[in-house]
Amino acid sequence: MTSAFSPLSPLPPDALLGLMTAFREDDRAEKFDLGVGVYKDDQGNTPVMSAVAKAEALMLQRQTTKVYEGPRGNVDFCAAIEDFVFGVGAAVRKEGRTLSFTAPGGCGALSLGVGLMRRLGVKKVWVSDPTWPNHPKVVQSAGLTAGSYRYADPETGTADRAAMLEDLARAERGDGVIVQGPCHNPTGIDLTLDDWRTLGAFVKERGLIVMLDVAYHGFAHGLDKDIAGVRAFIDAAGEALISYSCSKNFGLYRERAGCFLAVGETADGIAAATTHVADISRATWSMPPAHGAGIVATILGDAALRAEWEAELTSMRERMISLRKALSGELVQRTGSNLLASLATQNGMFSQLPVTPEGAKALREESGLYMPGSGRINIAGLNQKDIPRIAEIIATAL
Repeated sequence: MTSAFSPLSPLPPDALLGLMTAFREDDRAEKFDLGVGVYKDDQGNTPVMSAVAKAEALMLQRQTTKVYEGPRGNVDFCAAIEDFVFGVGAAVRKEGRTLSFTAPGGCGALSLGVGLMRRLGVKKVWVSDPTWPNHPKVVQSAGLTAGSYRYADPETGTADRAAMLEDLARAERGDGVIVQGPCHNPTGIDLTLDDWRTLGAFVKERGLIVMLDVAYHGFAHGLDKDIAGVRAFIDAAGEALISYSCSKNFGLYRERAGCFLAVGETADGIAAATTHVADISRATWSMPPAHGAGIVATILGDAALRAEWEAELTSMRERMISLRKALSGELVQRTGSNLLASLATQNGMFSQLPVTPEGAKALREESGLYMPGSGRINIAGLNQKDIPRIAEIIATAL
């Protein structure tokens, strides 16, 4: 019997989702999940943040309708994220040179940005090597070509600005570029403030269209310090697209709370771009989801809830920093090499170990240590009691 679906061949399964399934089905008593990119506490749980639970209770009390909120979604949410990205009272906002739209998570915001790039005439979008695997997927799904630029020096554990600019010098005027904000995924290696300024001036001179992906705001050094590089880039470049995710810093993974923003040199240009972003979103999800954005707006609009959330965020960040230092120290001690000392100086949820895909497979099969073939590990998936054993397993493999 023939079928309309006969021309389709099955695609290979998503590697990370397959890793999650394999971990769940592994019946060994000793197993460790360093793959899934979610924050976990010492009990291995990803709890609802206290400020989030209180905000949801308030929303339930106040709710009188489920009607659409409009193309931009929750405007209080949009304003709050503009506060984060551009700053309260920023001149670009007063001059009408910014836009913001609620989107279904960071992926939705990225899709809006790449869709706008396409309407701006972009044919190729450059992403860092390595990067989050969904970056090239979003680019290619929009019918654009994905290129790559070198990003980090694995020997020093720092960003390689020279290599990055050398590769981007090959980009043609009008090409797009995706640059990750604080807490680079998968390396944990971030640009310095000077790097951000240099990159901003570089892309302005070259006529490149840049989208900054801010997915881990507050996980490196704090809300103000983490966004300083983004603002330095905007000051130097004059224009930028920004995707912002609340999945990690508010723990709203399943609620899909994201925001797409842009800043331009002229108010007229941003006014025109706003109509195109509205048109793209209308053709994809019509109206954005409300619940996650409402939680964020409620928290950031209430002084007590905001203080509680910031305290929780600080606790999460400090815990990840302590886990980094502990793992780095154990690995250096067990390997007798300082190669992995840089883990302690990296930021956010992720770092990348010098492990081959074959090595990662062997770690999984022989020792129950689960990580992607790229060697990316989720620092936030560790706990102090398991670090000595995990370090022992990794050191043996290295």
